Amino acid sequence: MAKSCKCKKAAECEECPEWIFTFADLVMLMMGFFVILWVLKPPAGKQGAGDAAAQAHWIEVEAAIRGAFGHIPDPQSKDPVDIEMLYHNLQRINLNNPGDGGKINRLEKLPEGQSDDVTTIRVGKYATEGGKLTFERGDAKLSADAKEALGDIAAIVRGHRNLVFVKGHTALDDFPATATADQKMQLSIRRAQAAAAYLTSQGVDPALLRVEGCSTFEPLVQHEYTADALQANRRVEVEATATLVDELQSHPPPTTDSLMTTTQPANP
Repeated sequence: MAKSCKCKKAAECEECPEWIFTFADLVMLMMGFFVILWVLKPPAGKQGAGDAAAQAHWIEVEAAIRGAFGHIPDPQSKDPVDIEMLYHNLQRINLNNPGDGGKINRLEKLPEGQSDDVTTIRVGKYATEGGKLTFERGDAKLSADAKEALGDIAAIVRGHRNLVFVKGHTALDDFPATATADQKMQLSIRRAQAAAAYLTSQGVDPALLRVEGCSTFEPLVQHEYTADALQANRRVEVEATATLVDELQSHPPPTTDSLMTTTQPANP
């Protein structure tokens, strides 16, 4: 069945071309655009109180629209919309809040070897990284610099009851390639014993000291083979903990004889 023709002439009984619909959409968009411009246009002429309030309202609306599209107002502009945007931005700033006072909120990296329950006896590299407490190759004899550093440590340790670890270390250049693991461990222990003995000679209570040998398992410098780098691994480290020695010592209960001695009344 043929379609009914709505055109006035028979010659016009053909389907409308597609560009007609595109043109109609364009006209509708332009009409909407002009309507928006007409709505946003501030009223002209003399204004009463109601007109001024309406104009202020539409300025706020236009400022919000510009802000949504990322418009940045010019501080020197006399445009009422730009002035409204600047005023709105100032209101968002809390002038009564001091903020962080210029402080930077970031975590600082702690020195290597430092933990919550371990504190170094003396500020300096030789407390946790060896420093001056170094040794000659294959030797466990204390140098003059090492004795001076241990003397400073002893002056601080004396009078305290904190547990102190004296750790000896060896380096790969201490031994020939044929050295055994036991030889490396024994040298690290002898170095720690030499440092502990010197601390004891300076008045440190031997009960505070714990001697440990770490062999070559804890090098400060790796994959560097200069003389300074290798010497840094031939070292002794002295560390003090927050643990008191008295907390680790058992206290035996009083004997029956001592109880009788303390409770027995004196003869009249």
